[in-house]
Amino acid sequence: MHAHSIAGFLSAWVVAYVAIATFCFIATRRERLRGREADFVLFGVFCLALSVHTAGAAALHLMRDGAVVRMALLASDVGRVLGAALLVHVVAQLSQVRLAPRVLVAIYGAAALLGGASIVEHVRQLDTVAEAPVSLLGLSVVEVATPAHPLAALVSVGSFAAAIFGATVFVRSALRGRADLLPSLWGSIAFVVSTGYDALYGVLGQGKPLTSPYAYAAFVMGVVMSLLSRYVALRQRLEERASELKQRSAEIARAYEELRAAQAELVRKEQLAAVGELSAVIAHEVRNPLAIITTAVATLRREGLGEDDRQTLLGILDEEASRLNRLVGDLLRYARPVRCERQLVAPREIVERALSLSQNQTIVKVTLVEPEPLEKIHADPMLLRQVFENIVTNAMQAMPTGGALTVTLVPHAESGASGVEVRVADTGEGMDTSVRDRALDPFFTTRAAGTGLGLAIVARIVDAHGGRLSIESDVGAGTEVRIFLPQQGEPAPGRRSVPPEISRTSSLPPMPVEVRRAFAGRKA
Repeated sequence: MHAHSIAGFLSAWVVAYVAIATFCFIATRRERLRGREADFVLFGVFCLALSVHTAGAAALHLMRDGAVVRMALLASDVGRVLGAALLVHVVAQLSQVRLAPRVLVAIYGAAALLGGASIVEHVRQLDTVAEAPVSLLGLSVVEVATPAHPLAALVSVGSFAAAIFGATVFVRSALRGRADLLPSLWGSIAFVVSTGYDALYGVLGQGKPLTSPYAYAAFVMGVVMSLLSRYVALRQRLEERASELKQRSAEIARAYEELRAAQAELVRKEQLAAVGELSAVIAHEVRNPLAIITTAVATLRREGLGEDDRQTLLGILDEEASRLNRLVGDLLRYARPVRCERQLVAPREIVERALSLSQNQTIVKVTLVEPEPLEKIHADPMLLRQVFENIVTNAMQAMPTGGALTVTLVPHAESGASGVEVRVADTGEGMDTSVRDRALDPFFTTRAAGTGLGLAIVARIVDAHGGRLSIESDVGAGTEVRIFLPQQGEPAPGRRSVPPEISRTSSLPPMPVEVRRAFAGRKA
């Protein structure tokens, strides 16, 4: 009765070993183990070796045929040899102890020699096996009695050495704070006691049933419990981290809302400051013509004013009124949203119309360069004509004593968008750093009759077309304005027409980008 119970217990563990090995192999093929595939394969092979050893031990309690018993003994010994070698490797992997390749080669080489020798020994052994009662932990069990031999004792000693290695490694890991390996430590201690018992009676030459199948079961149970303990600890850490991340996300959300409120308040204040600056500029620009007009009107009211003086004053009134009208017109154009009515246009035709302004300027040599025919682009022809007329006019004013104006049209691509780049270069007086930095700022001008809105309007139109405007200039070396216009004309986020980033040495800083956007009616 005891023999059948023990055989049933061992058979159940054989099934468990096979199930664990199957799970390891399936997990290796189907799951993303992030570099742990070798560990799963190793543990699966280890369980298969234990299933062979345990199956052979279970068969010895039930089988009585001589040939079957010899096969069971062979399976038990070969499985025990492979299990001992694989146990060393599994312990090292589980405890993250690196074994040198030559050590692994020596361990598996010794296991292969012992396994081969066991096969030869069992093939040569022709002794008749007989049933005999043996004592197992106080129980009388009828088991096959086999003659003891030195090879079996050597296998038992090798298994005991592997058990000592595993227990030592687990003790060192536990002392270093690896609490998850404590179940494996208790399993390895049970394995040490069991293999020590087998090695003792093997060396003494006394026939006793092996206790290693039960010790391997305790060891595997300890390893599984360690893995479960590690999983539970990892899950707890993940839950804590998730809770911490959730809390931080809430804090970030609150900070983001506060930042949005602060940004909205900052934009509001910047817009108010921009309106104040705009009002001051307009008041300054309007007050001067009004003062001149008031003075002229007061003079016209005097009696005895000559006709020549009257005509002169009327001319002044006409000029200042035109100046005010131009200022108001530029201001309205700048404040009005840019609406592009796109159609297919030829860039060369737009540029040629803009260059017609220079026909009366005989002292300026105008050159139009187009190395290759350009494709048409989707753009607003009226707005683009305004852009190039403004730039050409500025270039002409920069060369009062004559010079050369060169306009080059070339295909160009930026940020994956193909289009056309128009380069307008003059040989005028050029601009210094402070002037170049503020060239696109509204109401900034270096000319007494200018409004300072020309290039600002140009920049808005170019931005509305999804293009880019840049200025390169040095004092005495002329100025080159580059305008890129994409073929499709869709505005690209983050691309603005601004002067190149350079070091500013002027005592008068350029207008902030936020203020410039506030002038343009944009929200930061």
